[in-house]
Amino acid sequence: MLSDKTKTVLFIAWSVAVLLAAIAIGITSVTNWIIVACIAAVPPLVVRSFWRAPEQTLSESIHEARQ
Repeated sequence: MLSDKTKTVLFIAWSVAVLLAAIAIGITSVTNWIIVACIAAVPPLVVRSFWRAPEQTLSESIHEARQ
């Protein structure tokens, strides 16, 4: 199970990797940088919207009720 901080670090790493790849390729046009920014930002946002925490287990529910 991944915490929210780990997910955030993973998404930031993706964005940095895409930006570094764009720099390595040598992109210079503004249009291409806009495309790179979309590739760097959109996939993590889509994944984050679908990435839900797992359901609470029966054991966790019992433990919570006993407290």
